Amino acid sequence: AAAIYRERGYRTRPLVAAFRHHLHWSEFIGGDVSLTIPYAWQRRFNASDIEVRPRFGDPAPPAYLDALTGIPDFRRAYAPDGLTVEEFDTYGATVRTLRGFIASYWDLVRAIDDIVLPNPDLRT
Repeated sequence: AAAIYRERGYRTRPLVAAFRHHLHWSEFIGGDVSLTIPYAWQRRFNASDIEVRPRFGDPAPPAYLDALTGIPDFRRAYAPDGLTVEEFDTYGATVRTLRGFIASYWDLVRAIDDIVLPNPDLRT
């Protein structure tokens, strides 16, 4: 994605989020990316012995790409023209991501509600 952004002159950068493994951080070191690292993960990274060195420009191992491109949804998202602009809004990964963001918003609203107007029927 970053190479396509540069090639096409886009004034944006990839967003790295949803950390599930240290590679979601370490493989992006040196890249022109935005990282949204949760505090708990940042503490893990700081306490680790993982070498901090630029890896962003390293190509993905061909065997990994071969395995992943066997998955139709990955192939559609990975190929530069795999999705049309019209398809993007209904693409499964897009919808799941947006639903997660919306759910997080409502979780925050409920937390604020409980602070501002605690439920009198619940005892703490």
